[in-house]
Amino acid sequence: MRKFGWMLVSMLILVSAPALGLCRTRALLVACKEFVSQPDLGSAISGNLHMIGSALVGAGLRGTDLSVEDGTIGSVGALEASMEDAFSAASEEDLSILYLCTHGILSSSDDEQVYLLLGDGTMESPLSAAELYELIRGIQGEKLLILDACYSGALIGRGMPEQTLLPGTRAGEALPSVFLADPSIHVLTSASGYESSWYYDSESLSSGAVSYFASALSSGIGLYGTLEADADGDGGVSLMELQRYLSVAVPSSSSQLLSARADSLFLPVATGPMLSRPLSGFSYGPSLLMADEPTLDFSFTVTQDTAIQYRLIDFEDGRWNWEDATVFLDEGDDGSGMLDAGRKTRSLTLSNLSADDSGYLMLQIFSVCEDEVILCSERLIAVQPVLSEAPFGLSSPSTLNLADMHELPIDVRLGVPAEITVSVFDEEGSLVRRLASSQLTRPTPGGITRLYWDGRDAQGVQVAEGQYTLAAETLVGSVRHKATTGVTVTSR
Repeated sequence: MRKFGWMLVSMLILVSAPALGLCRTRALLVACKEFVSQPDLGSAISGNLHMIGSALVGAGLRGTDLSVEDGTIGSVGALEASMEDAFSAASEEDLSILYLCTHGILSSSDDEQVYLLLGDGTMESPLSAAELYELIRGIQGEKLLILDACYSGALIGRGMPEQTLLPGTRAGEALPSVFLADPSIHVLTSASGYESSWYYDSESLSSGAVSYFASALSSGIGLYGTLEADADGDGGVSLMELQRYLSVAVPSSSSQLLSARADSLFLPVATGPMLSRPLSGFSYGPSLLMADEPTLDFSFTVTQDTAIQYRLIDFEDGRWNWEDATVFLDEGDDGSGMLDAGRKTRSLTLSNLSADDSGYLMLQIFSVCEDEVILCSERLIAVQPVLSEAPFGLSSPSTLNLADMHELPIDVRLGVPAEITVSVFDEEGSLVRRLASSQLTRPTPGGITRLYWDGRDAQGVQVAEGQYTLAAETLVGSVRHKATTGVTVTSR
């Protein structure tokens, strides 16, 4: 992708399924930061716990409902004991959340596995997906497992790191997932199976360094007073809303979600600001820009006088080009570079584009107060060329065997950035499940957007055996493209 120019100007802008009836939420936040065989993660991990824990306190969790293990878990047995303490009183009407942040490591043997590494500085132990499933499946009620680690998507069968593929496998190939056995377990990961999870570090951060994923997750559920993930404005955040928000709010890695009922599982959200920062309440216009109208509109609230730094990072040659980021400052309210408290509107216009330019960028927005430089928001930006013809295809295996503990991998091939909708229909043409709805594509190997179907309908019920149709559509320029393919569902 060619390197985009930029221009920043001020603008004046005026400013599904039934919910699961859950009664009580409990959470256990676990961070492993000191290791024997791997580099220590230090304050990066503590910062994650601080932010997510603060958001949950704002949602009403405290006392016995919120447990924190910061650097104290070095074995599977220690994790099991902490989970027993945290969730033993859970009932079928409750939600139990386990957030686990640590190293994701590749197996030293060729068994196609990624493990989480537990460590407390004196001992460490690998934790496999099967072991994690056994620990969590006995908890009563709904379970939300949040994995913040490199390659974490591989633990739910979402591909493997490309450089470790064995003969006969391919990038992103679906692997068996033990979590499919229990629809009451929902798993959210910070990255796919072939990606690292990135961290932002600053000596001036009061919470220490933090992962981009944890920062966006906590902002999405109201840490700074605004539910940034509340797409429909109903005052709640479903698990599906959170994952869609993370897909654009965390450009550096591809959050993955395995859930049979993501539309109906609602998360605890903060009812007021729990932490403060100079910039909050970010709202963005569409992130898919056209090459002939390449302007992103956005707004935010300044809570204390600050300067603002913007960074634009191109996605080039299969990676984010952090080293050559374009960095520039906001002119401020009066040209001095400082912004006073209040609501602000801005637009970012990419310059020097031709009609056939396309690609992806990452926008990062920092507040600059004296010696503090604090990351306040990120956004994935996609640019679509001015054309109506584009290769568009849909493919998947022809059979989904529900007894195999595999999801059905579905590949959407599109040579340019776009928003895609992918649906499953039964033999009568009735909608069974919407797998993606106007979802922005991301920079991926080969330009392939991979989705997954677990063989369940929109209510989380396993479908009957038979013939089903997968349908994908997208809009490129003014032309709508469609593609379909068939799949046979069996349980034998």
